[in-house]
Amino acid sequence: MEHFDVAIIGAGPACLSLAYDLKAAGKTVAVVEENLFGGTCPNAGCDPKKILFAAEQARSQVAQLIGKGFAKNSLPPVIWSDLMAYKKTYTDPVSKEQIAGFDASGIKHFHGHGQLISANEVAVTVQQENVLDNDTQSMVEKKQCFTAEQIVLATGQRARLLDIPGKEHFLTSTDFLALEKLPAKMIFLGAGYISFELAAIANACGAEVTILHHNDTPLRGFDQDLAQHLVKELEKSGITFVFNENIQSVKKIDGELLVTTDKKSYQTNSVVCATGRIANVENLGLEDLGIEASGRGITVDDHLQTSQKNIYAMGDCVAKKQPKMTPVASFEGRYLKQLLLGETTEKINYPGVPTSVFTLPTLAQVGVSSSTAEKDPANYKVEWFDMSKWYNYFRTNDPVAFAKIIYNKDSGEIVGAATLNQKADEWINLMTLIINLGIKKEQLQNIIMAYPSVGSDLQYYY
Repeated sequence: MEHFDVAIIGAGPACLSLAYDLKAAGKTVAVVEENLFGGTCPNAGCDPKKILFAAEQARSQVAQLIGKGFAKNSLPPVIWSDLMAYKKTYTDPVSKEQIAGFDASGIKHFHGHGQLISANEVAVTVQQENVLDNDTQSMVEKKQCFTAEQIVLATGQRARLLDIPGKEHFLTSTDFLALEKLPAKMIFLGAGYISFELAAIANACGAEVTILHHNDTPLRGFDQDLAQHLVKELEKSGITFVFNENIQSVKKIDGELLVTTDKKSYQTNSVVCATGRIANVENLGLEDLGIEASGRGITVDDHLQTSQKNIYAMGDCVAKKQPKMTPVASFEGRYLKQLLLGETTEKINYPGVPTSVFTLPTLAQVGVSSSTAEKDPANYKVEWFDMSKWYNYFRTNDPVAFAKIIYNKDSGEIVGAATLNQKADEWINLMTLIINLGIKKEQLQNIIMAYPSVGSDLQYYY
């Protein structure tokens, strides 16, 4: 039986940051992937989503400058088929390129479902076509087994579908990002960041869009003042929001879908279920080894170690309070590289992690939240900034630009930040540097930024 120093089950971003470093250090490495190599992010997640978002950005920028350089009838439509064809030039090669990279580096890869047989043995099940003598086909399972000194679980998440009558009609975010034709009318279930982002893309590309949510709190976990401002801006762009309604069923009638809630019914062409995600922990053999796991993920300690001392977990399949995002998964992969190579024995120490909702405008935040600060006025001060008239937002005629800055009362340092503006991705990364590095006012004043830019505005927040 083949033996490896380290086996990684799941070939997403967390795996990639770990596997190559281990191999470069002289370790023998095996990678198991059931679906597409590269994982959700580059194949059917943040990367293709942001390619589609680019069309939304470009169209919005023209719209904001109509009468200020662009003619009134100059707003171009988004041609969905062309946009998707462009997206595919990025996504189609991803899995093959990852496999080629493993081959070139000498990393052994298996394409199938990985399952723990013991604390050191992995079985990979592959579904293969079997052609019989009468030319009929059947699927047969083939298993390959190998052993490893250490095993890392990085199986990611998938969409959690509501268990209601008609759930077979649901589309997931993966389905949306593969649509060959954009439906004329779409309902998005849930008011989290995935629903907001995909709904905004569909709206910008010409669909009639509704976001339907079971309570009155959109974007739970984000600053609610800014979230409510974002709802208003998206309503102005044409998106309909329906709050405090619980979906009960979906029926297909005469080629359309009838969505029924506890209050009324809606006709639409498609329903995207974006009501949360669930960790891929089933059929991994965890229970037999006493490894605790749930829909939230696999339980690990401060070293990303499970109850089996040679088995670790990282990425979105881990039960944790940190955001389940690609940069966090990659950070965990880099940490495990140090741990497994004996370069550290320290607990994992997460920095402040920025989170964003990539709509127009974009909502982003990092560090201490305003809700936390407002509960502790002895230690924190919260300031509100309306930046709409600041030059960097005026020049592109941005409709809104708001920020909340949270300060430590004793030191005056910035410890938290949230914003709603069209340049928020740059803005929040700069704030992340300030917060994580503890940059003080005096230090910032000794840095000369390119002007005019988001960076040159930083001085105004102190």
